[in-house]
Amino acid sequence: MNPMKRIITTFTIALHARISHSFQIVPQNIFPRALSQNRSLQTGSLLNHLSVPSLLLPSKNCIGNIRSNSNSNNNNGYIVSGSTSVLYSSSTEMEKSIQEQTNGPRRSTRKRINSKAPENKHNNKDSKTIESGGTSEKSKVTSTETAEENEVSSNKSNKQNPEEKKKRTSNAATSAAKKPKKAKVEPQRITERDELKRLWDAEEALKKHGSYTFRIMSWNVAGLRALVRKQPNALSDLATRHNIDVLCLQETKLQNDHVTDPKLKLKGHLLEEQGYDSHWSCSTAKKGYSGTAVFIKRREITAVNQVEPNNSSKTSEKKQATLGAFFDASSKNKKKHNSGSTDDATSHGDNCHVKNLVPLQISHAMGKQEHDSEGRIISMDFPLFTLANVYVPNSGQNLERLSYRTNQWDKDLLEFMRQKEEERGVPVIWLGDLNVAHKAYDCWNDGAKHLEKQAGTTKEEKESFQMQLDVEGGAYIDAFRHLYPDAKGHYTYWSQRAGNRAPNKGLRLDYFICSKRLFEDTKDAKVLVRDSYMIPEQEGSDHCPVVLELEIRNHVTS
Repeated sequence: MNPMKRIITTFTIALHARISHSFQIVPQNIFPRALSQNRSLQTGSLLNHLSVPSLLLPSKNCIGNIRSNSNSNNNNGYIVSGSTSVLYSSSTEMEKSIQEQTNGPRRSTRKRINSKAPENKHNNKDSKTIESGGTSEKSKVTSTETAEENEVSSNKSNKQNPEEKKKRTSNAATSAAKKPKKAKVEPQRITERDELKRLWDAEEALKKHGSYTFRIMSWNVAGLRALVRKQPNALSDLATRHNIDVLCLQETKLQNDHVTDPKLKLKGHLLEEQGYDSHWSCSTAKKGYSGTAVFIKRREITAVNQVEPNNSSKTSEKKQATLGAFFDASSKNKKKHNSGSTDDATSHGDNCHVKNLVPLQISHAMGKQEHDSEGRIISMDFPLFTLANVYVPNSGQNLERLSYRTNQWDKDLLEFMRQKEEERGVPVIWLGDLNVAHKAYDCWNDGAKHLEKQAGTTKEEKESFQMQLDVEGGAYIDAFRHLYPDAKGHYTYWSQRAGNRAPNKGLRLDYFICSKRLFEDTKDAKVLVRDSYMIPEQEGSDHCPVVLELEIRNHVTS
């Protein structure tokens, strides 16, 4: 087809498109059979005839039914369907128009006229003649006016764009002024350890008042077999150097068979020469998991009632050697246990005082099967207080045990300790790895976003821990933070994987939680909390040992 005719056809389509909404004209010579038989052609037959993909054709409503219209006044060889029409000179032209509708409008019609259109033989620039099938119709379409209208409309839109941009900019500035951006809060970074002055002098207290300093040590060993294999003297050195009365371990990761295995040399061997009796609680729910142990200094002639882990009513009485026999048994034992420390028999004054240092009963259960099967608690009923070695469940890497820990374990532990205090009438202390960094100073980078979803630093764990302290108007106290409220950089856990120990990027997860009356220094007070501190230089685990010092006054008799 002549390029000029194609251009004229395009402008004709554009002009008719301005007037009508839906239309269709098909050349009569495309479907002679359909026209002669005066029947409709559906969309499918149109597709087959033109061999054009359906994606490129107008919708059914646009194509409609193509009917014969030979009796109409339209004698130019076109069939009209609908109230208005678009002219197609041939099937090729229809294909081309459909493709243009799919691919988008042409960039510049005016440019194509100037560049490609040949000169009109009749020198008529304002009118074009359309010929089709031997018949011709002169349809005067002012191409110049159409192009000018397009140009005017495009100029208007170009003029409006800068104004719209200014409005958008001003609106954005106004909204920014109304809603100021929140200042980015940087997390704290406390890695320097404050130097703390010791609050209690045990030797001076013994000389002046005859008070005995009872020391309790807690340590999460992260696997006792590994510690004993790598550092076989670690526990004995700690117990001797710090003159420990009760040593509490968490996360031993032992089974009952390991405790009595002669090859491992644990029960009856570990700290036996240093004069300690051991008690073990192992997980039966999962192998190599959790577990607690306590080592109590051997001193007294009284019988100790030990409650078995299965909570049976049977008790086993273990007769201990008399105090005199213990220290006078041999010169070798005297050198080890009676070497001038404040723990000597003569330093206690009388047997009534010494009896206060021996537990009356030891249990390995809280009384709830869902907790007790994991070996997480050993409680010791001393005459003047109750001591519980506790390993609180970790909420898990994906916080899968967060609900169990906060909604069950924490509440049941609190109820257990309150019941002990009420039944026995003496203050209670629970200690160990409590798996929570409670205050801002208990975490080296408090405020970091990832801490909200990290076990031990979640909002739920902190609130649950605070709930335990606040019960009955603040019945229980975190000993270290009470004694050193502003101490910074004192942590008990460091990630070994991240290498955080050397730069002191740690958390304080290990605690001594004490009854409030243990801090009330009155005339009638029998036991008082005097000091608490960490031993960060002790290696062998990702935790370090922590110590609590209690003053047991000399005038006390059980």
